[in-house]
Amino acid sequence: MTEPLNAAPDDQLADALAQVLEAVDPVPEHVAAAARAAFTWRTIDAELAEFAFDSAAQPLGVRSAEANRQVTFRSASVEIELMITESDARRLVGQLIPPDVAGIELVSGHDSATVDSDHLGRFTFDQLPSGPARLVVRGSDGTVLAQTDWLLL
Repeated sequence: MTEPLNAAPDDQLADALAQVLEAVDPVPEHVAAAARAAFTWRTIDAELAEFAFDSAAQPLGVRSAEANRQVTFRSASVEIELMITESDARRLVGQLIPPDVAGIELVSGHDSATVDSDHLGRFTFDQLPSGPARLVVRGSDGTVLAQTDWLLL
């Protein structure tokens, strides 16, 4: 009977070889950037939630400068209702329909922030940045349930 192979020495050798190669011939930044960009394709099958409603696009007779903007996105599995408030600090308040506990990521420019929705599907982002942003909704197992198109905040 043969003894099972011990993987530990092979792992140590691979780690040592990786360290030597990194020191002698590091990966160029443009190659690493291309690899990171290609990694974003992992969610290509994620469902894109479409614009269903934007109160900023609706003609209103009289509109206060402090009126809250309401936006709705819909996908086959989830509806994302948002309200953007313009009081002292800009804030985004949202709700998932049907209600579900999920991770909600707000991606804007080079930054992102993540919060969890409560059992009623509600979530909030404080200190809302200006500019284009999108939301990514992740299930409890980390899979992307839906992502919105870019929205100008």
